Amino acid sequence: MSGAAILRIKKLKGANIITLAARHNRRVIQAELGATGSIDPTRSHLNETLQGPSTAADVGQLAKDLMTTAGVTKLRKDAVMALEIVFSLPPDHALDDRAYFTDCATWAVDYFDCVTLSVDIHRDESQSHCHVLLLPLIDGRMAGSDMLGGKQKLMAIQKQFHLDIAARYGLSKAPARLTTTAKQAASKSVLQRLRKTNDSALKSAAWATIRDKIESDPAPFLLALGIELQTPTKRLKTMAAIFTGKGKGKAKEANPIGFTATEKVQTLCSVGFTPKAPPPTPTKPAAKPRPPAPATPLPNLPLIESEDSIGDVVRVRDCDQDPALYDPTTGEFFRRPPAALRQYRTAVDAALSALAKISRS
Repeated sequence: MSGAAILRIKKLKGANIITLAARHNRRVIQAELGATGSIDPTRSHLNETLQGPSTAADVGQLAKDLMTTAGVTKLRKDAVMALEIVFSLPPDHALDDRAYFTDCATWAVDYFDCVTLSVDIHRDESQSHCHVLLLPLIDGRMAGSDMLGGKQKLMAIQKQFHLDIAARYGLSKAPARLTTTAKQAASKSVLQRLRKTNDSALKSAAWATIRDKIESDPAPFLLALGIELQTPTKRLKTMAAIFTGKGKGKAKEANPIGFTATEKVQTLCSVGFTPKAPPPTPTKPAAKPRPPAPATPLPNLPLIESEDSIGDVVRVRDCDQDPALYDPTTGEFFRRPPAALRQYRTAVDAALSALAKISRS
């Protein structure tokens, strides 16, 4: 059959939010039953409760009792108190909605593996739908946020529901977010359907607002009116288009002066081509010659040298040294001073000795 199966999940937060949601599901909020609401009170007797206590107050009390028994007494202000799953059928369906929504409720309990508070079918609005209230009480803690997770997990939930339930009943997936072109086509189809059926929305005082909403987000109106939008298939590229295309990269900058290179480009055929000489390798400029380092005076060699010499290396043996030239402080042999210097030092030592005798006398 035509039409899409809709699955919506809401996180309910707040101290008395479960009782409030149950009051809406049991149609005890008088403000919602007025002429301006979407509920048709003359059809509310067609609604049905498949599971849960008989009154909204008892639904809220059931949730409190289950949490108290599990030891959950204190929660954060923004804690998820319940999950509300809404299953919707298209307006023109010909299904046994009770059987369908029963399967949906059973699937929700099995998939999320938590306690069911209530299951209510509504037939007093434009689309038949079912509200399933679940208490996200897992292993003694409230885990509503963890059960839903992020975008990827929500997409997985939608996919699994379509495979397990919607596809079995011949329903299609909910339409994805529309692109610009598809959105224009969808809004056009919605407006044409409203004009063709002379819908009362055309005569509404809020028609301008309704039309703007249709043009900005036509998907909900497609579902409400049972319109299937044919999505154009993407045209595949030919092999010639793939090989001659410019690709997805950034286009190269155009030549602003029209210069064309005259260099011959080598092809697969190598006839008539000579190997191109490699470009010259840049050489570093010759380094400036450094000034010669100042000559370091060579150390004084011993007076007595060995005859065992190899090149510039001279072997000096301690046994060839004069024992009188050995310095026990440094452990080295020193050079014998010249004869004149020795005579000078002897005279100085004699003078110092004479002065010392005079000072003592």
